[in-house]
Amino acid sequence: MAARISTTERFDPMHNSVNALRLGLATVVLFSHTLTFRGGVDPLGAATGGVVDLGTVAVDGFFALSGYLIARSYLHSPSLGRFLWRRCLRILPAFWVCLLVTAILLLPLSQLIQYRTMSGFPLTGDQSVVGYVVNNSALFIQQFHVRGLMGSEAVDGSLYTLFYEFVCYLGVGVLGAIGVLRRRRSLVLAVALMMWLAIALDLITGGSISDGGVVRELFMRLGSMFLAGVVLYLWSERIPLNWWAGGLAGLLLAVALIGAALQGSDPHSRLTYLVFAPVAVAYLVILIGSSGRLSRIGATRDLSYGVYIYAWPIQVILLLLGAATWPLVAYLGAATVITLVLALVSWTVVEAPALRLKSWSPRIVRRGSHRRNSGKEAGQRTDR
Repeated sequence: MAARISTTERFDPMHNSVNALRLGLATVVLFSHTLTFRGGVDPLGAATGGVVDLGTVAVDGFFALSGYLIARSYLHSPSLGRFLWRRCLRILPAFWVCLLVTAILLLPLSQLIQYRTMSGFPLTGDQSVVGYVVNNSALFIQQFHVRGLMGSEAVDGSLYTLFYEFVCYLGVGVLGAIGVLRRRRSLVLAVALMMWLAIALDLITGGSISDGGVVRELFMRLGSMFLAGVVLYLWSERIPLNWWAGGLAGLLLAVALIGAALQGSDPHSRLTYLVFAPVAVAYLVILIGSSGRLSRIGATRDLSYGVYIYAWPIQVILLLLGAATWPLVAYLGAATVITLVLALVSWTVVEAPALRLKSWSPRIVRRGSHRRNSGKEAGQRTDR
């Protein structure tokens, strides 16, 4: 009987562990970076030569889960404009505030820790603080470093994935606007298969398609994960969701990781992982997220986004304070606690107020139009 329960039937949008899962994935990224910042790699990275580590798999889990939820969000949105408005509210305000907090608080703190004075603070000019905010404000991270600050580390190396996330949102919006998601969903499956064939061909040819291009590599990796989640949602009424199939997905993911470890170097290690991993990762995150056991975690305060965007600079600041010589537990604990505090502030002050605007509509000049639109929005349940 369990095998016949579809994903649609098992995944309850109102009672699930999605927020707990996202927080767990963000914490895994934090843990992986903690080990990397101390000059090593996490256990999975050690096995694969650092190409595929726990942080990689956690970020991939984010994208696969996002593909499922964003496809659902579009199909439950009253219009393309409303869908894009909600996506912008979820990702941009907290991102922009993070840039400002980093520029106003964390980078001056780095200056004081490193030089004991604000003299020479690189406010303007090449690789400056102002440049960091301006150059990165469009979501595509063009400036990773600020001159002389944060040691030799990037200011916030986690932010680069947000651009690819938003491009995936736009892709769903385009597919929805031309009717593919509702009436031609087999075309989405065709796109996903073409992506898989491109990855397989890239593996066979030793990386001739990606050819060392970072943007192409990231679109292939993150795009394949996102597409796997979208496909899983579009066929959710036909795909069974149970722990027996989850075991098979876990086995497939193990094959992907073992294959990456046996290859041992980029690009073959990365591409071997990508040939097998997207379907497995997507199925596992939806299976875990569908459980209601952890539904209370993040039910009122979703801290996962804040943890993801603030963990890196906090970890770097702690390094400047000597965390490289601290016991691992002390470094990890301090980074986690401080990051959670910032994430809570981000949720309370920025993210939650922004999300309260998700049903906002501009006033329309024509008399009565605003009232009709407001009535149409009444009762619509939206996703974060």
